[in-house]
Amino acid sequence: MFEAQRIISGLRRKLELGDLFIFLYLSVFARQYLWVIAHNRTAWALTVGIAALFWLVHLRAKDEVEERTPGAFWLIVALPLLVVYTLKYAFPDLSVDVLNHRLIQAERGLNGPLFIPGDFFPTIFPFNPSSDMLTGISRHLLGYRLGTVINFLSLLFAGTVLNKLLRPFIVNDRWRCLGILLTLYTEHVLFEINNYMVDLLALPLLLEATRLALREDDDDNHVTRDLVYVALLLGACVAFKLTNVLMAAPIALLFGWRMLRRLRRLDFKVFGRVVMAVLIAALPLVPYTIYIYRQTGSPVFPLYNKLVASPYWPEMNIYEGRFGPENFWQTIVWPVLMFFKPQRLAELPVYSGRLTVGFIAALLCLVLPRIDRRIRMVSLLIVTGSLLWSAAVGYIRYALFLELLSGIVLIYLASLLATKATLLSRPVRLTLLLFLTIVIAAQFLAASNYAYNYEWSMRPTFFEQRQPYLADARLTLRDRHLIDFLASEDKDLIAGVDVWVVSNIKTNGIEVLLRNDVPMLAVNNLPYFDTVQSRKRFAEALNQVQGRRMFSLSLVENLNESLDLIKRRGLRTGKITPITVPFFSNYTRLYMALIEVFAEPKPPPPHRAGPEPTISEVHAPLFEEAFNAVITMPQPPERLHAGEKQTIQVVVRNASDYLWPARGEAGGKFFLNAGDIWLYAGTEELVNNLDGRTTIPHDIYPGEAIQLPLQITAPTTAGEYVLEIDMVQEGVGWFKDKGSTPLKVRIRVE
Repeated sequence: MFEAQRIISGLRRKLELGDLFIFLYLSVFARQYLWVIAHNRTAWALTVGIAALFWLVHLRAKDEVEERTPGAFWLIVALPLLVVYTLKYAFPDLSVDVLNHRLIQAERGLNGPLFIPGDFFPTIFPFNPSSDMLTGISRHLLGYRLGTVINFLSLLFAGTVLNKLLRPFIVNDRWRCLGILLTLYTEHVLFEINNYMVDLLALPLLLEATRLALREDDDDNHVTRDLVYVALLLGACVAFKLTNVLMAAPIALLFGWRMLRRLRRLDFKVFGRVVMAVLIAALPLVPYTIYIYRQTGSPVFPLYNKLVASPYWPEMNIYEGRFGPENFWQTIVWPVLMFFKPQRLAELPVYSGRLTVGFIAALLCLVLPRIDRRIRMVSLLIVTGSLLWSAAVGYIRYALFLELLSGIVLIYLASLLATKATLLSRPVRLTLLLFLTIVIAAQFLAASNYAYNYEWSMRPTFFEQRQPYLADARLTLRDRHLIDFLASEDKDLIAGVDVWVVSNIKTNGIEVLLRNDVPMLAVNNLPYFDTVQSRKRFAEALNQVQGRRMFSLSLVENLNESLDLIKRRGLRTGKITPITVPFFSNYTRLYMALIEVFAEPKPPPPHRAGPEPTISEVHAPLFEEAFNAVITMPQPPERLHAGEKQTIQVVVRNASDYLWPARGEAGGKFFLNAGDIWLYAGTEELVNNLDGRTTIPHDIYPGEAIQLPLQITAPTTAGEYVLEIDMVQEGVGWFKDKGSTPLKVRIRVE
């Protein structure tokens, strides 16, 4: 009994706020390892047990807390951040990214693998869901609006690590806490404090890994223990978001310098430690990496598809060209240049310049004399991390860690100027201190203004809509299930859903909150229909859900777009029922349409005799695999006079499995025509692609062929040409651009 009490007492002396997060982090990664267990409750029971076991090992291994977080921290740091959090928290988060992939990845990841049988890529970017699972746990425990508190708590966790990093430089607790607040107080951090974006969750881990890398303790056992921690922390950060590798790499190199700086030579022991660190860092990454590789053929799907090709994504890398530097020279100076180009930093085009000022300050710290070694190392992290980030993305949301490091350097310089800069005369020192204080204060005020007016879902604040805010705030802790907010007749409609057809970018999060236990077929993610293998996978998924009741939800303002996308994938729509979704709120109401969806029956074989051929209409692009024609010409012309017109006969066969409708929209859009293109012989450069057109007279069934007259006009200049005959859907494109093979005939024009 005495021994147990002693152990418990020792653990209590080690407990800190961050240890709560460590347990949650361990839980989400343990749950991914246990995706192999189909029964969710059993898997979670084992998850909690495994996470608790490793958490206790962590507490036993860590050092006792040398100095507790000062009481001033809660007043100076926590209270202002809490005020920012509460300004908008009562209004439920409706950010596009949240509705598009954050919610679905959380719900699916907490219940098992990301995809279930019958799914077809319900989220466009199936990234590692571990960070979303973390916010999902918070949401299930506390409800939708208060579930975002995990971001607020992660900032407090980051603040406690900053307290340890700044303690050697600022002795006074109150001044140090003020420095912590100023470090955390950047607009793009505050934009995410009360929504379901996940970028803040890795910040305390990156800071803690940095702190361990900067430690002066060179005891061999302590170095080995810290190596294990740093490897796990950085591995978890990369699992949370792959772009964190840009921040993790310099930290890993810094820790490597800590290991090697007192060694006279490299030996097998050092090599063994490096191998061990790599294996440990991989632990948080292994389960999902293996899973997504087995699903798609790429361990980083759908990123870098030119480098690690998956057959389910086009041969392109995901890159948003509207963000970041535009050329090599801009990349070199981007940490400074970006201050003048906030529109290229993020969707929210405002920036107070924290990283710009921090980058300049870091360069100065690398060359100025008598700068603390640890600050030099932090400055080196800022410079190298900023250049890596600029070269890779240049998107500010992926550089929040660099902004916090910049805050450390700026607060250090302010402290140095205030107390220790003996090489400078008093007037110079005070002038520099005043200038730096003005810069930091200006950033604080700008960040406050931006945080009040902006955030990812652009919700109003308490001061703008007090009554709705107070009414919604009363639902705190009572908003765990979206289905509970629906009217009884709408609940009955949702109960009849067996399959979701995702037809809009902002609906899969709503659909998964209403019914998470049914397959989801996404028809709105266009890149997934660009390859043959992905189209086959869609057909297989459709076969798996055959006979089940399929429905799609669409916001009323996006209804036409949803209907178009559903029909484009060869599906048929039925009854459309209005449905109102109070989104965890009596004021935030989503007016939606519940669309009944049917798999289009395969067309019957064509009848050569009997009734007249059918004539149907199409009001959208054909299904991708319908663009498949075989074209022949019984008597191709060999010579034509310059400018001569001639009517030729071409035979076109529908080589697809889909019906070709005979009619499109008024004005010719979506009509199916045979057409000709003139090319120069040899180079096959374009001469004219706006020559003849002939519309098919009736529907063409799969396998059916038809002979069409096509009037062509020879080029006006004599020479050797290639006449290309192809089918075209007007307003969409030529069949050859979809993979079909056109007919080509060489003709001499005299």
